[in-house]
Amino acid sequence: MKIKSIKIEKLFEVFDYDIQYTNDENILIITGPNGFGKTQILNIIYHLFNGKFYFFLMLEFHKITLAFDDENIRIEMLKSTRKGKEDVVLVFYDDEKDPERFFVSDNSILDYIPVSIIILQTHRDKWYIPDIKKTLSTKEVLRKYENQLSGKIPIDNRRIQNILDKIQAYLIKEQRLFKRIQILDNEAEHVKIEETIDTFAQELQILIGLFTKKSYELSQDLDSSYPTRLISEKEKLSKEEYDKRFNEVKKKQDLLTKHGLYDGKQQPLEYSEEDAKALLVYLKDLEKKLEVYDDLIERLELFTTILNERRFLFKSIYIDKEKGFYFKTDRNKLLELHQLSSGEQHEVILLYELIFNTNADMIVLIDEPEISLHVTWQKEFIKDLIKIIELQKFQVLIATHAPSIINGRWDLVYNLDKKVVHETE
Repeated sequence: MKIKSIKIEKLFEVFDYDIQYTNDENILIITGPNGFGKTQILNIIYHLFNGKFYFFLMLEFHKITLAFDDENIRIEMLKSTRKGKEDVVLVFYDDEKDPERFFVSDNSILDYIPVSIIILQTHRDKWYIPDIKKTLSTKEVLRKYENQLSGKIPIDNRRIQNILDKIQAYLIKEQRLFKRIQILDNEAEHVKIEETIDTFAQELQILIGLFTKKSYELSQDLDSSYPTRLISEKEKLSKEEYDKRFNEVKKKQDLLTKHGLYDGKQQPLEYSEEDAKALLVYLKDLEKKLEVYDDLIERLELFTTILNERRFLFKSIYIDKEKGFYFKTDRNKLLELHQLSSGEQHEVILLYELIFNTNADMIVLIDEPEISLHVTWQKEFIKDLIKIIELQKFQVLIATHAPSIINGRWDLVYNLDKKVVHETE
């Protein structure tokens, strides 16, 4: 399921937007001056589909409506007043006759706060925090502890949850070089800061290990059953078909060898009519063993090709089973990842997130992709993004200030400045 339109009424009590996806490339770029709500539009999508409904208690708006390519489904969010207090109500429309409603209330704030933070309600919208010896409003508490909130709020209603499950929202923030890691130690929560590029190299090493393990286990199964399958095989393979299929196998072997995932090339066995049946079983097994890597190798090839075509100054990226990825200079000197420039790290991190952390059920939200990138790299971004979407099949919503990111693709752009309707007009 894909988002078709995002309609927002009175964002910050001022702005009305009707944002439409009008192209087949599933890319929408939001641009406009500071303060018009570009990042907040990304946050609306992210917090909704990640069940972080407390966000809408903080946000100033009247109504938000999301429409989808499945015309039977619609989501509305609006501020409502019940018993003299303001809540947020989410209304979910689907194939059923009656819409389902979900209320987010100030009173449920304790459900969002980590157990390590002591918070006491003194009045309806007042909360005393012993740690800082201050009384804060609900919105102040939510803002103060936004990065530590426990996150997704469980929904018992299956109709609502089924709608939310149709889309995953993945946010790539503007601050990408460091990651905040939540650690629970002896029932106390701590935040650890890690360099993102190191984290992603470790993640890729783990991912490669999973594929390697799967290939090894499949090889064990195939090798153990080879005699039985050889006896039961009825078909034979012609020389032309054998040569054609082995050439395809060789191409995969070459790619895997290039990325350090294959220890040696399989030498072709000489074709003979007498061995045609055995050669067919042998070739089928080889194809299955390599097929395990198909998804991974496509992503690795795209990742390394884009980066090495960027002409990083006298350096190239390499894939490794033990390191995930690493860089070497043109003089064959190994580089530590932190030795890359800020712009180079941003490029690596952005591409890694888009290629390895996405799937076809996602809307990927990218905030200011231009940060720290050379203008030449900015101009290549949309072209690279289209290649990645062709592989991963996700939908994209981008917030940017940079005309160089747009690079002439104004057909993909919604300009908040030109299309905004002010209350005074």
